[in-house]
Amino acid sequence: MDSTPALPAMTLEMGTYQASLNAQLEKFRGHNFTTGFWQKQADLWVADAEGQQSIRSFMGWLRVVDTMLPAVPEIEQFVAEVKAAGFRHVVVMGMGGSSMTPIVLRQAFEHLAQGLPMSVLDTTNPGSVREIEQAIPLAETLFVIASKSGTTAEPLAFGDYFYARMQELKGDQAGENFVAITDPGSQFVTQATEQNYRRIFLNFAEVGGRFSALSYFGLVPAALFGIDIKTLLQRAKTMMRACGSEGAVEHNPGLELGAALGVLAQQGRDKLTLVVPADLSDFGLWLEQLVAESTGKQNTGILPVAGDPLGSPEVYGTDRVFVYVGYESLPDEENRQQVAALQAAGHPVITILLHDPLDLGAEFFRWEVATAVASAVLGINPFDQPNVQAAKTATNRLMEVVEQQGQLPQTSAPTTSEDGLDYYANVTGNSAEAVLKAFFGQARPGDYLCVQAYLMETPALNTELDALRQLVQQRLHLATAAGYGPRFLHSTGQFHKGGPDTGLFLQITTDHPHDLPLPGRPYTFGTFQNAQAAGDLQALQDYNRRTLRVHLGSGGEQAGVEQLLESLNEALSTK
Repeated sequence: MDSTPALPAMTLEMGTYQASLNAQLEKFRGHNFTTGFWQKQADLWVADAEGQQSIRSFMGWLRVVDTMLPAVPEIEQFVAEVKAAGFRHVVVMGMGGSSMTPIVLRQAFEHLAQGLPMSVLDTTNPGSVREIEQAIPLAETLFVIASKSGTTAEPLAFGDYFYARMQELKGDQAGENFVAITDPGSQFVTQATEQNYRRIFLNFAEVGGRFSALSYFGLVPAALFGIDIKTLLQRAKTMMRACGSEGAVEHNPGLELGAALGVLAQQGRDKLTLVVPADLSDFGLWLEQLVAESTGKQNTGILPVAGDPLGSPEVYGTDRVFVYVGYESLPDEENRQQVAALQAAGHPVITILLHDPLDLGAEFFRWEVATAVASAVLGINPFDQPNVQAAKTATNRLMEVVEQQGQLPQTSAPTTSEDGLDYYANVTGNSAEAVLKAFFGQARPGDYLCVQAYLMETPALNTELDALRQLVQQRLHLATAAGYGPRFLHSTGQFHKGGPDTGLFLQITTDHPHDLPLPGRPYTFGTFQNAQAAGDLQALQDYNRRTLRVHLGSGGEQAGVEQLLESLNEALSTK
């Protein structure tokens, strides 16, 4: 493949918002925004000194491509060593920015890459942990534990579990199956050194997790999977130049995209609805974290909506902007026709067409710039996450109780129970239908439903959750988002608490009859996940968000969600 084709094409169809975009771009030009951007001029975002220092200290992502291009031979040599040592599989274990990029690249290059098969573990669900363990050749698997801070609870738990399993097989040689990616000075460096990890890759403290796609966090897994990371970086370098890294440019694609998103959000179109072909569907997971965690604060923000079933124009309100990301050579006719109908109906539409999956290098960078620019339009710091800690703190308190008492504290009685499901609501009702009707009766124009599934992700369950989202979209004309816990806590969780109070949060939990113990700890993976669910629910309620928890019990996750869907259908049909 040619390593430097033209940039992926982008068109902005802004309709009645074009004048507002033009005014914002003119304002940027008047302030020499692009020059200041590359000089890390923090007052482009916020006025307070502390915020400005925070911004300057996290802008290392701007030129991380220049740092990583010379590191390509080192990474490729490491991959060659791993293959020569007889490894046959890779498991990447991380959360948020440490796992999203590998998930996107694994899907996009699934039929193109010639490297080692790769799994990604980013959930504490015991069923998912067991599924990966049973699917891999354990002794010949390389475990990549990725944690920027070195203190993230989930990847450390994953590492402890699989290190103990490897010790059973290889004794003192267990460490040769492990690789760490972390920041310099993190306590994880000490642990990885003591356990004789095969390799420790030190990333960069000035590159935040959600801006780390083109650093070691994204590139080491990509290279192990067999992706041409040099070309990936060269495509990103081309986008850097187009965005002004080497001087003035007439059209800055990152600036223009970010300005459009910021202007639209200011005028109420704050639901960035992503439309993609099937083999790019995981791009939404990466985009969710980047945009939601960067902009969702101070009661404002842009909510990326990924996987929302695409409907006809009449089911959408004036809170949407549609972004189509696809391939130039792939017809994808159904999606494109529906997007064209939405544009004809007056919705703003942004279209980006890639040449091939290697253009994701350019897109990662374009969207990072655009997210920072949109944040400047909104007047917020894109690099902090002030509300993320709330759920972690609540979870930690619960885990202290577990360590002292051996179990989670008992929850209060459910609002109602029916067909094996327990409903815990901030509304009243003496039946499932009544509770669901009252909960969704709180919805206002411009609101969204967020389904938070603390369940084991399976294709069948995804289908059920899609049906639930479609039902709500069709009946209530609400945007719908869905995420598996605890994954979303490291992405959209910031928006849920720090963004506007426009969310209805449907949390779905279950029992764990087939649990897994965590080595050296008095609790299991299932207890850990339950504590994360309870902690996040408490954090949402502390922010006065509208919540409904449905506990599926022991009847099975798919059957439980099917029952919930049936009750919801009845409730919304008589609303």
